[in-house]
Amino acid sequence: MKNAVNVLIVDDDDAHIELIKRAFDSHRASFNLLTESTLAGARLYLQNNIPNIVLCDWLLPDGTGIELLSPDRNAALFPVVLMTSHGNEELAVGAMKAGALDYLVKSPDTFANMPDFVVRAHREWKHIIARKEAEVKLQQVLLQTVESLSLMVEKRDPFTAGHQKKVCQLACAIAGEMKLDEKVKSGIYIASILHDIGKISIPAEYLSKPGTLDPVEFTIIKAHPQIAYEMLSSIDFDSPVMKIVQQHHEKCNGSGYPFGLKQRDILLEARIITVADVVEAISSHRPYRPALGIDAALQEISSNAGELYDPDVVEACLRLFKNGFKFNI
Repeated sequence: MKNAVNVLIVDDDDAHIELIKRAFDSHRASFNLLTESTLAGARLYLQNNIPNIVLCDWLLPDGTGIELLSPDRNAALFPVVLMTSHGNEELAVGAMKAGALDYLVKSPDTFANMPDFVVRAHREWKHIIARKEAEVKLQQVLLQTVESLSLMVEKRDPFTAGHQKKVCQLACAIAGEMKLDEKVKSGIYIASILHDIGKISIPAEYLSKPGTLDPVEFTIIKAHPQIAYEMLSSIDFDSPVMKIVQQHHEKCNGSGYPFGLKQRDILLEARIITVADVVEAISSHRPYRPALGIDAALQEISSNAGELYDPDVVEACLRLFKNGFKFNI
């Protein structure tokens, strides 16, 4: 049936299946009903077919309906509505947390109203998918903007070209090594590639000065994390990017800047970027000295783990280089 809503019903109770089918009798042109009685049968069907909606019984002969919501399925392909004969609040909360679109308690009224419910659920799912697609596009635009801002800094400071990207590579690799969740890793990616954005307000001659900075010049340089915070404050990031950037020069013993924060008062994301920043800076050429190399950089973080740098972050970083990590810029 062209343009019909494909509904997969997974239930081992023949009487309930019959009641659901009867409810759709006067709507045959709008719906295409398919049935399975086991979890295995439903999975086999879903391997090669994508219904518009799945109505699945909570308890099946070979498992529970909630197993259709396992992380290995593509949740964006179809919504799952769980059904049960004996509903309670705990089951409802569990279903929604697992990713079910909705939760129904079986009853004659529920079955009789099933066509209207499916129409509403199908429409809601399409709105959810459209919203997610819009969010993905917006995120892509945000990342493109972030990378453009990063490039602006490098154009003003050619002596450290590639620095932010290298720091981003290492910081993201450390986050992966520490098995942090995707939202945290996303925040680290954005913050690390923008961590020096505040330098856009620093006089170029300070950034490229071949000798030691005098106290006044260094004080101006030290303002860049706070400047970055203020520059990014109007952007609605999903993670605390502004604070991460603001804190990337803080040290665990309180000797960093701008606030002299200590230990856990510093965001984990900032502690990660601090280590990545130090490793890249020491191993690379700077206007005031030649490159010191990776060995010197790793010795610095190793000897100061727990004092200046988070020991867990340092350990993850050392493992990466031991296992062959290299900057690819």
